[in-house]
Amino acid sequence: MFKLSRLILLPLVSLFLSTSRGRAQSEDLSGIISRDLFNQMLKHRNDAVCPAKGFYTYDAFIAAAKSFSSFGTTGDIATRKREIAAFLGQTSHETTGGWARAPNGPYTWGYCLRQEEGNPGDYCVANQQWPCSPGKKYYGRGPMQISHNYNYGPAGKALGYNLLRNPDVVATDP
Repeated sequence: MFKLSRLILLPLVSLFLSTSRGRAQSEDLSGIISRDLFNQMLKHRNDAVCPAKGFYTYDAFIAAAKSFSSFGTTGDIATRKREIAAFLGQTSHETTGGWARAPNGPYTWGYCLRQEEGNPGDYCVANQQWPCSPGKKYYGRGPMQISHNYNYGPAGKALGYNLLRNPDVVATDP
């Protein structure tokens, strides 16, 4: 069973229970999740041993959230906090660079990786709607670890960018 360490779980609970500092429908999420809380939850993301050191920033998180106007802005404040906490918990799990005996536990190392490690396959599956570009690989990249051409295609459409042609951008543009 998936288990979060106390160092990531406590800030997530704090996010859920705390009162909002901003308007109920703020223009960005900074009224719900501060820079300090973001840094506390993802405390090891900028450690020297993390391949993604310096990549996942608070400012990039806020800017990306603004790109999706309904993310963290729909419903009452409790609902909004749950959505943000769930997103950060999932993406932290997907990008953990922690190991079983990592300092503070493996799940405090979220946002340490920006792409699948090792020598991943091409993850190209025949698909007429989302065809693979020659020579491109569609392995897990980014905080959501997008994999396979049939996921890169729709994600790129949502972002307004051709990720089938350039899947590496997910790991190079925060």
